[in-house]
Amino acid sequence: MAKNPLKIVMIRRGSSTVENVPSQNLITFIRKKVLLGTDELSGDGKDWIRVDRHYQLRKFFAINEGDPSKMEVVGTPRFEDKSEEGELLPPPGFTGNLEEVAGLLKDINGREQ
Repeated sequence: MAKNPLKIVMIRRGSSTVENVPSQNLITFIRKKVLLGTDELSGDGKDWIRVDRHYQLRKFFAINEGDPSKMEVVGTPRFEDKSEEGELLPPPGFTGNLEEVAGLLKDINGREQ
């Protein structure tokens, strides 16, 4: 029997659960590192699966060579450029992306009012 795609899911990280997460936003949350591979996903609150093991979402995670326990989001920005002092510099736009992710986290967790 074919299942209908879920429009709303639950996300669990440790003892915290967020309900009513639109499934259409999951890929965006993965790319922005709001949703981690170790987070768990459920449609009913009873059966849970790690995000990086879900058959539709696992392709957004790549296994680091040499250590399959470490997962990395595909397309993760690299800190490769070096300043004159030899320090690693973030890729262009990285700070703005962090601020956007912080806003998404506030939306997911509910803004304090």
